[in-house]
Amino acid sequence: MEEELGGNIRAGERDFYEECVEMSSSLETIPNKQIWFKVHKQERIAVQERITHGRSADGSASELELSEESDSGLNNPDDEIGPNRSTVNKEEISEEEDLQKQVGSLLNAMMEVLQTSDEVDELVLRNTGLTDDLLQSLVAALKQSPSVVSTMNLNLNLISPVGVHSLLELLQSRPQLQSLFLFGNRLGDSGVQMLFTGLADLQTSTNRETGMSLQPQATQGMMTLPPIPHQGPPFVAFRLSELDLGGNGITGDGLRVLATYMRYHSQLRYLALAQTGGAEVTMWTMLFESLKVNTELAHIVLDECNLGDHGAKLFAETLRANVAIKKVDLDGNGIRDSGGSAILDALVSRKQSPLQHLSMEEGNFISTALMVKILQEVQANWPAVQNINLPLLPPTGVMQQ
Repeated sequence: MEEELGGNIRAGERDFYEECVEMSSSLETIPNKQIWFKVHKQERIAVQERITHGRSADGSASELELSEESDSGLNNPDDEIGPNRSTVNKEEISEEEDLQKQVGSLLNAMMEVLQTSDEVDELVLRNTGLTDDLLQSLVAALKQSPSVVSTMNLNLNLISPVGVHSLLELLQSRPQLQSLFLFGNRLGDSGVQMLFTGLADLQTSTNRETGMSLQPQATQGMMTLPPIPHQGPPFVAFRLSELDLGGNGITGDGLRVLATYMRYHSQLRYLALAQTGGAEVTMWTMLFESLKVNTELAHIVLDECNLGDHGAKLFAETLRANVAIKKVDLDGNGIRDSGGSAILDALVSRKQSPLQHLSMEEGNFISTALMVKILQEVQANWPAVQNINLPLLPPTGVMQQ
């Protein structure tokens, strides 16, 4: 019996190990890698409902999993009365405790793999109920792991501002991490401020280190000495290139810090801010102004940010000024023909540097005729594009004004 049980445990570990190792190769088979990481609309809706109705964070992971799996035939607890309701509550508490135990067991198995394997490149812990304490334990294991993890998907978890310290600790010790996905956590403005302050410090340190190694200083009139050889392990530059902060309750204060980071420090190529709808127009103006001078960013996700026509016009000016931006997601922003026309004008002005991807067919109110013009402009200027998400004939009722 013990041998059989041990064999089952080892088999489970092998399955998990193989999943980690094979994740990178499986991603490479997808035509557009960033699409794999873009959170499904239903997940974003579920997060928004949890925030709107004030549901407890402790139950969020299981609620989100249930909402995306099926409509389910389970009775609504609110419909139960008397002793039956009490029984349901006890069962829910028991299920949550079991879930936390399962998450702990999963993380323990994962950390055992990380301690011995040097082949884990992509680490996916999406929708696992990951808390700040569990994240701290995971980071400790990653710091000691022989694996060089380049991507971490922590979407739909319970990470708060407290957990940002662990994330920055990981980024400092493992600068090879290039992609960090945090959609649907609980960072808020304070967590985002802490995160970008830390990222700016890391980027500044990298710039200083590379500047010292690439540009030896010499003072006129003084003897120039050869540079001192670098001591310790080889220097690895910090360069976080993909970041998803959508669904984290970011408002004006968070966008203000993000704008400063994007203007002066950022090396990001991909930035996702879906469901960041609580900021004032002035803060969006500040962010879009900072993006005009950022030559690194190539893909920005602004789904469900409540931009409206005014926000669309502001972003259109960014598209005019910054031709480095090649991929844009603008679904669910309530944009009408006024904002759509501004986007079209921006596309026309970029004939030498056209967009490769534009998604704005859902959750906007652009007339069919104008949407077809937008589609034709993108297709005409980028005939080889394969991932345009606008149908040739827009669905009836979706984009009618």
